[in-house]
Amino acid sequence: MKKLFTCLLFMLQFPVLFVTAQEAYKGQIYVSRQRFSLVENQLQVEMDINYEALRLPSNESLTLVPMLRTPSYSLSLPSVLINGTDMHKAYTREKNADEKKSRDFVSPSVVIRDDKKSARFFTYKVTVPYREWMEESVLFLRIEECACNGKQATVYEDKIADGISIPRGAAPRIAPGVDSRFLSLINIVTPVEEASKLYYLRGTFPFEISSDLKKSALKKQHYEIYYRLRDLISAVQSQAGNDLSYVHITGYGAPIGDHRTNEREAATRGLALKDYLREYRVSGKAPLEVNWIPEDWDSISSLVKRTDMMFRDAVLDVINTVDVNQGRERMLIQLADGVPYKFLRDRIFPQVPRINYEIAYTRAPLSLEDSRRVLATGSSTLTVTEFFTVANSYPRGSTEYNDMLDLSARLFPDNAEANINAAAVALIKKDTQRARKYLEPFSTNPAAFNNMGLLYILEGNRDKAEVYLQMAAANGVEEAHHALAQLKKGF
Repeated sequence: MKKLFTCLLFMLQFPVLFVTAQEAYKGQIYVSRQRFSLVENQLQVEMDINYEALRLPSNESLTLVPMLRTPSYSLSLPSVLINGTDMHKAYTREKNADEKKSRDFVSPSVVIRDDKKSARFFTYKVTVPYREWMEESVLFLRIEECACNGKQATVYEDKIADGISIPRGAAPRIAPGVDSRFLSLINIVTPVEEASKLYYLRGTFPFEISSDLKKSALKKQHYEIYYRLRDLISAVQSQAGNDLSYVHITGYGAPIGDHRTNEREAATRGLALKDYLREYRVSGKAPLEVNWIPEDWDSISSLVKRTDMMFRDAVLDVINTVDVNQGRERMLIQLADGVPYKFLRDRIFPQVPRINYEIAYTRAPLSLEDSRRVLATGSSTLTVTEFFTVANSYPRGSTEYNDMLDLSARLFPDNAEANINAAAVALIKKDTQRARKYLEPFSTNPAAFNNMGLLYILEGNRDKAEVYLQMAAANGVEEAHHALAQLKKGF
């Protein structure tokens, strides 16, 4: 899998914007020389971070997460972890232990030991794939305190740069005298009609599980679950073209008391909930599946790893090595006179009970009228094919036509046809820089070969243009044959 972020080793001489310095984290962190540049469709972010004034206890840590954000989009940049001296020792031990066990150790991009004897300053440099929404984004610095030493973690967010404007290099020139002969050969591709596929609505809501299995108590629990699910399912079914496929529900319990008793109670709860939801037809005719996990030790283990509780490693060792049917909970109760178990019972177990849901549905293609109606409501939930249908209902080259194709690419940045068509619109407008932004990620897709060739023609690169047009012609694109014929007559 390609990494989303790439660390920068140096900055080349491209246009750069300098932004004024800002304070963060209660005035203890100072951010200066924020710089943003756009190089080959990659946004480069650089800033200097000074934490000389940081008052960080030796057994605590801070996580710094720069974020680009608009009202509609958000992107977290690679994080930086600053460890106090003692915390850094514990972090290193845990990291080394996990590596020896060949497990994935989730770590931040950069880890710094807070040594007051050395310079408390570093330069943050990253590169991220550029997206159009970043042009007017706001840069925040999110700082997360650790949940250490029994205190509750606090999150701070400080605005570092407001409404950043990203400078660009000079746009590639358009070769004189060639565009008029080739603009008519730009092709629009028809999106591939997707086979019927499932869409999912997944989520979790906390749920307090009572030990009372009387009908009255269960009915109260079922009533709450039913109304939550009913609202979720109604929201799915209210959208035109949606058809419910199935509803899966999984309840999770905490390991308090005898394990076998918990298993029996879980079976009782699962069957009773399923009967209740079926009686009230929460999923209609769609299949309904209800499961109940009596003791969710996976979640408990994950929660414990994120704490700084006493005897944490010993607790995790018991969880990982002692089977639940062989006295796991009893051993935890006996460990260190019950001190860690009391922490589990009071702080960890209450976070575990919950309901997970998965609502699956299919989505039938909307008619032109329905698609326009959805757009009129301000919603952008149409598929690529539906955007294409709406675009084709307008004259080719009209503002409405161009806007639909461009919007489709922005909403579906990973869809080849949407981006190739948005690039076609940009080429017709002779905006080669915008066209390249849409086309380059799909330059190896045969559907993009013709327009890639025409892009190189407009930029004055005959050799590369001919290569792409020959590949397009070999794939049966009629416009490519005409473009090659024009090339033979002279560039």
